[in-house]
Amino acid sequence: MFEKKNAMRTTITITMLILMTLCIWQVKVAEALPANSMWTEPDTISLDATTPVGYRFNLTVYTNLSVSSYAWQIYLTYNKNHLNATGCWYTAGSKSQWAGTNPTSPLSPVYGSHNETLNYVLFGESLQGEVETPPGTYTLAIVQFEVVAVPPQGEVLQSQIRLDIIYSVAGKVKKSRILDPDLKDISLSFGGTNYIIDEFTTIMLMTALTLTAVSVVLLKSKLFKINKFQQGKSF
Repeated sequence: MFEKKNAMRTTITITMLILMTLCIWQVKVAEALPANSMWTEPDTISLDATTPVGYRFNLTVYTNLSVSSYAWQIYLTYNKNHLNATGCWYTAGSKSQWAGTNPTSPLSPVYGSHNETLNYVLFGESLQGEVETPPGTYTLAIVQFEVVAVPPQGEVLQSQIRLDIIYSVAGKVKKSRILDPDLKDISLSFGGTNYIIDEFTTIMLMTALTLTAVSVVLLKSKLFKINKFQQGKSF
């Protein structure tokens, strides 16, 4: 009986390790950047080549500030040939976590074309009245993306989702920024997300499934031998 339980525990452990390894490969979570900064999490989205067109995933925009702030804006760019932004919203309902209990002036997201390759999401939030958000690490927004293309066999699709690209045409500037209570720009560093679809992740998935199947077969074989032994038969 104890040998049966040990065999089952071993198989469950192997299966969990395989699945954990696969999940770590597919989504790599970013670490908080030093103040003052703005970044997206996870910092890597790695999908396998069997991912269907129409598959959706979310990114979260964070900030880490050592000074007080009054307003923020994201100008998030991505490869329009790979992805399409299908939604953008605050992280705490009608406002962001950054806003806390302060009154705000909410905005609606704007979607557009940056150039022939990139599209953008423009979104932001401002406090109202004589208030400010104290220094700290906060979430700002969640952006949802839809996969619009997958690579042909043997090829890879790879691009970046970025916060640090600036749009400037005829004196009109769009950029990711955070303003202090005096409405002056806070100097920021930025972090983005690497996006990739390739066959290696497919191989990882198939390997995980194969190893899981092998572990199940080994478990059945070991249980069979245990049963034979307990019945007093040789094998």
